[in-house]
Amino acid sequence: MKILHLPGRAIWGYSEEEIKDILTYFEPDITITSKIRDRERINIKRNFSYESIDMDDVKNFKERRLGNEVLLLLKDRGSLSEINLSDYRNKRTSIITDIIQEDLDPNSFDFKLTNTSVIEDIKDKLDDFHVLSTEIESGKKLAYKKNRIYGFGLSNGVEGMKIPSVTIGERPYIETLNASKVGLSAVPGLGKRFSTELESRGIESRKDLCSIDPESILECEGIGPYRSTKWISSAKAIEDKNVYRINKNDLEEKHRIFIDIETDSLKPSIIWHIGLYDDGKDEYHSFLEKRPSEKMRVIKQFVKYLENNAREDSVLLAWYGKKFDFKHLNRFIEDYIPGRKYIWKELEKIDFMYWVDKHAAIPCRCSKLESVASRLGFESNIIGLDGGEVGRIYSEYMEDRKKEPNWKELKTYAKDDVIAMKHIYDRIRKAPVLYNMDEVKKKYPK
Repeated sequence: MKILHLPGRAIWGYSEEEIKDILTYFEPDITITSKIRDRERINIKRNFSYESIDMDDVKNFKERRLGNEVLLLLKDRGSLSEINLSDYRNKRTSIITDIIQEDLDPNSFDFKLTNTSVIEDIKDKLDDFHVLSTEIESGKKLAYKKNRIYGFGLSNGVEGMKIPSVTIGERPYIETLNASKVGLSAVPGLGKRFSTELESRGIESRKDLCSIDPESILECEGIGPYRSTKWISSAKAIEDKNVYRINKNDLEEKHRIFIDIETDSLKPSIIWHIGLYDDGKDEYHSFLEKRPSEKMRVIKQFVKYLENNAREDSVLLAWYGKKFDFKHLNRFIEDYIPGRKYIWKELEKIDFMYWVDKHAAIPCRCSKLESVASRLGFESNIIGLDGGEVGRIYSEYMEDRKKEPNWKELKTYAKDDVIAMKHIYDRIRKAPVLYNMDEVKKKYPK
C-alpha cells in the first residue's frame, strides 16, 4: 500500500496540471490531504482515480482495507473504544494520526513527544502496526519505548518544502519530493532563471521542452550543449518514465568496483561494514566487524582485497563517495594502516552519484540512491532501513552488547546498496542516446 500525504502549505496555488504531475509521479493507492484549500481539493479530486481523504474531514477515525493491510486514520484517541482492534490482529496496520506531536520542552530545550498514550492503548492489541504522525516532519524516526513513530508531515528544510509518501512494509519506507520539483521545474538544473527564459520562448511545460531539439535553445545566454541536451533528455525521461544516456560511457572500458560503507554515525568512530561488488569478476564481497573494539580488521581486509584484485584500469565507485565513503575510508586507512595507504591512494575514485547526473537523464526527482534505483526498476530486499537507522542500531550494540543486531538483515541492507549501484550503471549503459553531444557541440554558436 502506498499512501501520499499532500499538506496544503506545500501545494497552495498549484494548478490542476501541477497536482496531476505529483500524483502521476507517486502513483499512490490513497492520498491524504491536510489543511488544504478548496481550489487544491477540487484539483485533486479531478485528477485522482482512487480515494482521496482529507484529514480535516475525519471526525474521529476512518479505516480503509487493502488486502491484508489496514489504514487507520485516527483523529481522536477516545474513538479507539469504538474500533474493534481484534479485527486487525492478523493484518499489518498503519495508523496515521495528528494526535502525536513533537514539542519543545522549555526547561531542557529538547524536543519530546506528546500524546503518546495512544500507543499504550493499542500496543497490546495489535501484532503488526506502525504509527505515522502528520504533525512530525517527514524523515524523522522517533522512539517511544520500543515503538517507532515515523514523521509523515511537511518537511521544510534548506531545499524547501518536501511532500512525503509512504510505502507500507515490514518497515515503512518514506520517500519525499521537493514540492518545487513539478512541471518544468522537475527538470534537473532548470532553475527559475532558465525556466523564465524558456517560458518567454513559448516553452511552458515539460511536454513543450520534449518537442524541441537541443540546437534550438543554444543561442540563449548560459545554455550550452550539455545543458540543452540534459534538460530535453531529462524532460523526456520523466515523461516516458525511462532512462537516456547523454554522454559517452567513460566507464565502459574500466574495471569497475562499487563500494559502500556502514558506520556508527555521520562522524564515524568505526567503519563496521564494507560492501564491494567487483564488476569485472561479477562477485560481491562483504567485510563485517561484529566486535566494535576491532576497528582495524575490516579496513585491512578491504585494502587486502584491493591489493590482490585491483588493476591499472580499476576505478572505485561510491554513491556520495566524495563527501562520505572516500573521505572516511581515507582517514581510517591513514590512521590504522598508513603503510598500505599507497594501495588506496593510487586507485581512481569517482563519486557515482555525480557520474550518473553527468551521464544520464533519469525519471527520478531526487538524488537518494534508494529512490534512483527504485525508479530504474531495482527491487530492494529490505525496505524502510536507511543509513541513519542502521548506524543507530550498531551504535546501540556498541553501548550494550546484549542488543545483538540482526546481522543477516544488516548485511542484506548493505548488499542492496552496492547491487543497486550496479543496477543503475547497467541501466545507463544499455540506455539509448537521444542526442549526440558531439553533434550538438558542432552547432553551438561560440
